[in-house]
Amino acid sequence: MKTTTNLPRRDFIKLSAISGAFLAVGFVPLGEKESKIVNLSKTATPGNELNPFVFIGTDGKVVLYNHRPEMGQGTFQAIPMIIAEELEVDINDIEIRQSPADEHKYGDQMVVGSRSIRNNFNNMRKMGAAAREMLMQAAAKRFHSDVSECEAKNGYITHVSSGRKISYGVLVRDASELEPSNSPALKDPSQFSVIGKSVPRMDIPLKTNGEAKFGIDHQVEGMLYASVERSPFFAGRVIDYFGEKALQVPGVKYIFKTSRDVWGKKREAVAVLANSYWAAVKGRKALEIMWHNGDLKNWTTEEIWIDYYKASKEEGTTFEEKGDFENIFDKSANKIEAYYETPYQAHAPMEPMNAMVSVTEDKIEFWGSTQNPNGIRSHLAEKFGMHPDKIIINYTFMGGGFGRRSLMDVVDEVADLSAQAGVPVKVIWTREDDIGQGPFRACSLNHLRGSINAEGNAECLDHKIICQDIRNQSGYGKSPSSGITGGVITEYEIPNFRLNGVLRKHHIPITYWRSVYHSTNCFAHESFIDEMAHEAGKDPLDFRLVMLKNHYRYSQVLKLVAEKSDWYKTPDENTGRGVAIVERSGSFVALVAEVKRIEGKIVPYKFTVAIDCGIVINPDTVVAQSEGCVVMGLTAAYKSAITIEEGRVAQTNFDKFKLMELYETPQVNVHIVQSNEAPEGVGEAALPPTAPALTNAIFSLTGKRIRRLPFKLDEV
Repeated sequence: MKTTTNLPRRDFIKLSAISGAFLAVGFVPLGEKESKIVNLSKTATPGNELNPFVFIGTDGKVVLYNHRPEMGQGTFQAIPMIIAEELEVDINDIEIRQSPADEHKYGDQMVVGSRSIRNNFNNMRKMGAAAREMLMQAAAKRFHSDVSECEAKNGYITHVSSGRKISYGVLVRDASELEPSNSPALKDPSQFSVIGKSVPRMDIPLKTNGEAKFGIDHQVEGMLYASVERSPFFAGRVIDYFGEKALQVPGVKYIFKTSRDVWGKKREAVAVLANSYWAAVKGRKALEIMWHNGDLKNWTTEEIWIDYYKASKEEGTTFEEKGDFENIFDKSANKIEAYYETPYQAHAPMEPMNAMVSVTEDKIEFWGSTQNPNGIRSHLAEKFGMHPDKIIINYTFMGGGFGRRSLMDVVDEVADLSAQAGVPVKVIWTREDDIGQGPFRACSLNHLRGSINAEGNAECLDHKIICQDIRNQSGYGKSPSSGITGGVITEYEIPNFRLNGVLRKHHIPITYWRSVYHSTNCFAHESFIDEMAHEAGKDPLDFRLVMLKNHYRYSQVLKLVAEKSDWYKTPDENTGRGVAIVERSGSFVALVAEVKRIEGKIVPYKFTVAIDCGIVINPDTVVAQSEGCVVMGLTAAYKSAITIEEGRVAQTNFDKFKLMELYETPQVNVHIVQSNEAPEGVGEAALPPTAPALTNAIFSLTGKRIRRLPFKLDEV
């Protein structure tokens, strides 16, 4: 397989650059999951741009396009794999190209919430199948036979009875005159030869040999670098600044006041622009800035928790309710109550935040790593009052994102600087900027109450979430959205159940973080289910199975993880096991954590993951994403957190915001349920149950309940 990693341009492929006949099949977006398949080779005219997903030349060369940004999650190859399956070509013989950013031609291109495969599976299959049918019709005409007598395989059409075969390249000219079907015959999953196979990802060698280009790598002629000094206080305003010393640094060209929009709030800053990044950084260090920070110095993490605990007494907004919780709970003789705390978290992708923008009178161009290329186009169009057609978005591979690269704030800031300077400007955040400025994952307080009846079953449960809401960070509205409830397993058959939330608003900016509220709520919910199981004197896994007896997919992963982890085998006195479950992005996960006491210390030893994600495109990707989820989940559980001291973030770099290192990483075994259900998201699914499975395992070994993250592993 070959890959093209050059930055995609809007005019990346034009008929004027193509010699000879070709077959190009694309689509017209009709909605999030619907499209109309079109034959671009028939309708296009010289000079027109194409939006193909399938391109075949007369030489038999097959090019398949991926239209979703790649940040390590595997879409770069997975989407072409889906097309290749129905097109009947060898995935190892094709070329993969990255499409440009164009919502009108490619539909939604945002990568967030593990939606890329879920929302594109059927469309990609239909395009591959439509192109295959066009080639088969062309071949049948040449064979003077019916299409039913022909078979497609590995880039050839074979006439079954005679054994004659013709390559796709030979058929291109005739096929390009045909109309594609919008309801082509699709393969039965039992016939898949590409989907479901562990195909080596061809973007990995590019990323290890230095060939792959990330946003931080890109340069254009005449560009300047920017390093930006922002207030360590989130709502700080610039009173005045003095840049004389900064301008004396060789290479420094300009000093500008600027700002970026973070969820509707302006964050002011002062930027130094120079002909090298190092000069910009040195100039930034020489700046003298007077900040107005109001009373924000009074804010600390502990003050936030005090506020949250007070808010937990409020009634809040009810999102789901059945039975009569209050009445049953009041009368119960066996009550349980607990609070769970989860902190702010930084995204900390290995590639720090960066972007480059060139703003001129008649066009704007962006280069960089983004999860939301068309969102950038819309944002810049609105910001500068320019038609979206005048804005070119060049997106690259990303060195991690985890939700952070879906925001517009970095682009907003650098576009302002380019407009002021009149040249392309590239901003690169330092690690201190990245960790200290956010936006972060929301911290939250979860208050749970429940009771066990005389038969040892859960009879009632109330789950209240107290947190900031990503969708409501402005000064308007007093109720949280249902988005804050992710990760609460409402499928448990508990007769009296209530789920509610209380909105808190603080100046600390928050945003989407890998699995979002699932990462905080699941810790609380699955820890409390474990507490209820213990109070009932029941096995924690069996306790869950009883309440999910009518939910096939949850039951299936629970039984699989029990088998693969030897759950029912009594562990030795130095081993503890805990279990937790979740549904995230349509995938169902059960996870068993195993900890051991080694030389007096608790060590996370082995994590067993059972995942039902429907039809699997590339099993290796499912395994890799699940492993990454466990590592990130453990990091958030006991390695790191964002804390506030005197109104600012206390953590500055990886010396204080610790990440899990290779030698600390436990064994992770991933087991995939074989399924013909629609494919679902895997990039976030195994993260939420990691922390509760771990703390439940620690309880099974030590008898200590952990209700506040992060905890200190060496103090357990």
